[in-house]
Amino acid sequence: MADKNLKVVLFVSRNKDNKILVGFKERKKNFLTTKEPEELQKEFNAFVDDGLIGEVSRFYMSVNSRDNEKIQQSLQHYLLDNNVDMSKLDSKVASIAAKPENALEHKWLFDCDFNDMLKMDRFKLEIIRKYLPEGNFVIKETLNGFALVVHHGFDTRELLAKYPDVELKRDAMLLVDWKVKDD
Repeated sequence: MADKNLKVVLFVSRNKDNKILVGFKERKKNFLTTKEPEELQKEFNAFVDDGLIGEVSRFYMSVNSRDNEKIQQSLQHYLLDNNVDMSKLDSKVASIAAKPENALEHKWLFDCDFNDMLKMDRFKLEIIRKYLPEGNFVIKETLNGFALVVHHGFDTRELLAKYPDVELKRDAMLLVDWKVKDD
């Protein structure tokens, strides 16, 4: 299996997004895959369809690829030390893979709770000027602002002091998509 593309995926409907729905129960599905987000869209749509009308569901994918060999070793130790419900093995493998020590890459995600693109542009330009002149990053819109993913770390103390509405996440899940179930 090619480690470079091995990612953790999480489909989730959270209480936070669905407080007003009567009878709502939090749901989630997590697993490992080498597929691209576009290839998982049908599976995410099926997850959305299993929810209540008006329910908000989110699709996350790990920013960093995972190390297959490390995951395999961690899983072997876990299976030896614990009584495992085999029907939940996919979920357990995904949670083991999501541990920081099983990351193959070291990208960072800045979770920016900005309500406008102008503020996001200022933040992005400051990162380019002071920290990443090569401009190696990805920006993705989220439900509450933006996510900016950088390909390597740097000293963030000064930057984060200037932007209190930005949180650094060193090994995070990126919001790929979200949907509301229609009737």
